[in-house]
Amino acid sequence: MASAEVSEPLRTSAGRRLFLMFLMCVMLGGLGGLLAATVRHPPPAPVRFTPPREVAFDFRLPDQNGRRTSLADARGSVVAMTFVYSTCRDLCPAEGHEIAEAMEHVQSRNVQAYFVSVDPLGDTAARAREWIERRELPPDRTHYLLGGRARLQPVWKAYGIVPLVAGPSEVAAAVQGAEAYWKANPYKPGSYYEYRYPPARPATPPSKEAFPNTGDMQYRGLARHAAGWDYEHSAYVLLIDKQGEQRIGIPFEQLSEKSLARDIRTLLAER
Repeated sequence: MASAEVSEPLRTSAGRRLFLMFLMCVMLGGLGGLLAATVRHPPPAPVRFTPPREVAFDFRLPDQNGRRTSLADARGSVVAMTFVYSTCRDLCPAEGHEIAEAMEHVQSRNVQAYFVSVDPLGDTAARAREWIERRELPPDRTHYLLGGRARLQPVWKAYGIVPLVAGPSEVAAAVQGAEAYWKANPYKPGSYYEYRYPPARPATPPSKEAFPNTGDMQYRGLARHAAGWDYEHSAYVLLIDKQGEQRIGIPFEQLSEKSLARDIRTLLAER
């Protein structure tokens, strides 16, 4: 599939629309109930969802080194793709560590990690490079994909992603706080960030809608970020196989390095 600066979807099928509705309804709205259940009962087995078996929506965006990168570039490799921002100090670092540990377990050069920015105001190439280093991700197989809102929004929409809604002043405050944290906690090889859930807050009222408006890019699910609603964004890992087809989706709350490594090995073993 040819890629432009941001390519059109391979096809606007009913399956893709159903996938977007599923993500908005289940991932963003339903996670509150899922997590409430885990408080009272033993943790459930890892939950995955199966997206339509079709070539993943492609794009061409600059990575942390300025290299124009697309999913087509990774054909022959399994791709773990997710959506993060570089000044985050809770969910995103934990998610990055899980992916890094899974790649370490698998020990294959045919695994790549793609991190798509959800913060076009705050993410820079320098911050993306430092973020990758702190996660101890392999720099030659990791791409932190950047761009302005106009270039990133088609990608968010294709994958049912709600980005940050923070404005310039909030982003500036987040950057200042993150840089102060990094200065006080310099990078040490082998360090690991353990995610701790923020104080419980109820999901937003729209999360109860039976058929949410997928064009409304406001976060609808359970709060995951201690800094507040402005810093909420969708978080799931999508595994893309060696032929470029989307195969497995794993919400952040059910992500573990061992199960992710098993999924990656399964896709690597396919011909």
